[in-house]
Amino acid sequence: MIPHCRLTGFVLAMGLAVATLPAPAAAAMSEAEAVKMIEATFDVQVLRVRGQQIGDRPAWLLTVMNRGGDFNTAFQVNTLAVDRETGKLLPAVRHGPSGYEPYGADRREDKVGVRPDAIRSRPWR
Repeated sequence: MIPHCRLTGFVLAMGLAVATLPAPAAAAMSEAEAVKMIEATFDVQVLRVRGQQIGDRPAWLLTVMNRGGDFNTAFQVNTLAVDRETGKLLPAVRHGPSGYEPYGADRREDKVGVRPDAIRSRPWR
């Protein structure tokens, strides 16, 4: 039979060994989970969800609208970026070569690139 103090030491050593094991990786946040979290946290209505790679991280871009009411930002529409792996909000802008760029800015088309003669046809304001 093992003496009580040796058994206690063994149990403590096993507990420390288990505590130092790496935690299992959390499952990626699904689209439905992201919608539920954002609607509950910010009291908004999610209009659209799309997946996008932001830098090296997969993210959900959620287009949300504030609820109607008696305040200045009623029905205001915004886009929130949620990290799929951690479920945390990502910053609204990123640093670009010419300053800050909102997410999705690389998808916008340049007017001159679409129609090179457009720059001469009329002033763009």
